[in-house]
Amino acid sequence: MRPLTLGPVLAGLFAALLPAPAPASAAPAQCAVLPAAHRSAADTWNTGCLRITLNMASAPAVGASSTLDITVESTADRQAAIAVELPGNLAWAAQPAGLTVATRASAAPEDRGRVVAARADRAVRAGQPLRFRGTVTALAAGTGQIRASATALPDVSSDDIFLTISDGSASFGMSSVDTGTAEVPSPGLSALAFKPAGPAQSPPAPPSATTCATGTWGYVDHNGTARASGNATAAVYDRDASGGDDLLATGLTDGAGAFRLCFDNADEEGGGQDIYVRISTDNAHWAVQRTSNTTVFSFDTQVYANVATGSTTSTGSRQPSDPALMRGVEAFDQVAAGWNWTPGSCWDARDTTCHKGLLKWAPDSTDGTYYSLQQDAVHLAADDPKAPNLVLHEWGHYMMDDVYEDDFPRAPKCSPHYIPRTSSTGCAWTEGFATWFAVAVLDDPYFRWPNGASLNVEDPTWGTANWDNGDRVEGRVLGSLLDLVDSTNEGTDQCSEPETGPVWTTFLGHVSNTFSQYWQHRGHDGFDVGAVPLACLYQNTIDY
Repeated sequence: MRPLTLGPVLAGLFAALLPAPAPASAAPAQCAVLPAAHRSAADTWNTGCLRITLNMASAPAVGASSTLDITVESTADRQAAIAVELPGNLAWAAQPAGLTVATRASAAPEDRGRVVAARADRAVRAGQPLRFRGTVTALAAGTGQIRASATALPDVSSDDIFLTISDGSASFGMSSVDTGTAEVPSPGLSALAFKPAGPAQSPPAPPSATTCATGTWGYVDHNGTARASGNATAAVYDRDASGGDDLLATGLTDGAGAFRLCFDNADEEGGGQDIYVRISTDNAHWAVQRTSNTTVFSFDTQVYANVATGSTTSTGSRQPSDPALMRGVEAFDQVAAGWNWTPGSCWDARDTTCHKGLLKWAPDSTDGTYYSLQQDAVHLAADDPKAPNLVLHEWGHYMMDDVYEDDFPRAPKCSPHYIPRTSSTGCAWTEGFATWFAVAVLDDPYFRWPNGASLNVEDPTWGTANWDNGDRVEGRVLGSLLDLVDSTNEGTDQCSEPETGPVWTTFLGHVSNTFSQYWQHRGHDGFDVGAVPLACLYQNTIDY
């Protein structure tokens, strides 16, 4: 890299605001990577020096108990925060010795009102696993998820056990999810920003379509807030006794989650039609599909029999009836937040034919967290929607793959990858851009994991503890992009470009394989690459 060349005023500013450039901060002891216990081999977030593993002897039916074994291991000495959480329909019959148990209320729908957490902060020595054992009792029928995490940033390891519990038996996995709908309790749904992803009704209703169905669609997010879900597909069907239900009309929910679909009420079986509405996590630009296949999540209302011609049937405000599926609808809405932020009528504003992105999820998914270049699909683990920035980070990879027309940059030394650590210039660019996309969409300068761990990505600069320096560090690329566009200026960062200005325009116009090449492309586009923007990079230890 060439040395930074500044005028005397900016040079003085550097000297006044920053310490002398420090060498890269000392990294934790080197370690061998431990793959996640029960996660996809493609996961790049849940692998590192640290690993927590859950094993259960059997799945307990209501009133029965089973032994739960917890193992925490590391290939380097770490001080780890350990947590094992049971949902409201499970309890500790015998607490794990060495962990402190406490109960807290939880508004997350799948937790069924509360979480019973066993926690400890413990030193984990290289090659010396910690082992804990407890006994878990099933209190009520339904699905349940036991969560475990071990955190020593930048390592975050997690593991889960999924259960389907009934009075007489139980099984591992979530096999009995309900795809019906339930009434949304008052006071109603909170709406977010909205950009339509298609027409409210397609094709337009003919003049004879005088009979209508209306309603509102939403979900409860991981914080317990009831939210409207816009841009979901709403379709009204006629239930035929002979099978083969007829599609009458289809459209998308609006920003308030509302739909109004009108149709011709002539029923081939005589009388008015027997209608129901199906809401799906799908539209022309993105879809949330089940991990195991290409089926989207669909939720049916009750059947309204023999509706009168010229009438309007209100289905009311509806949400998934099964709490375990709320996170799938939330993931759909998190991608919608990215759609609302992204300029243009396609994910790639230059496209004349839009591409559709896919997100794969299930309430018991262990197939995450990663973006598949082969499938053009984001794969999420079950709890990933509890961290919107993680979902949008992976969607940022889809964005780059779409904009670069499947010419995704090579990214060696990227599995695992860490925000504050050195990888490669390709990995730092692709991962740093993806996290910047999430930060920009959410306007949140923290990276957050599903277990609640977080990392400030706005403030690190020269000499920040446990952060490496330069453009082979994804957090430094992220910080540079962030400082170019944000209005919170500190140190040598005095930039405040529009988020969708030069940074976004250069991204759309070139296939950049590294941040250095992206910076050259920015200059070719005629955007400022002089002392002021270079100082914003320098704030993030990138010295061009």
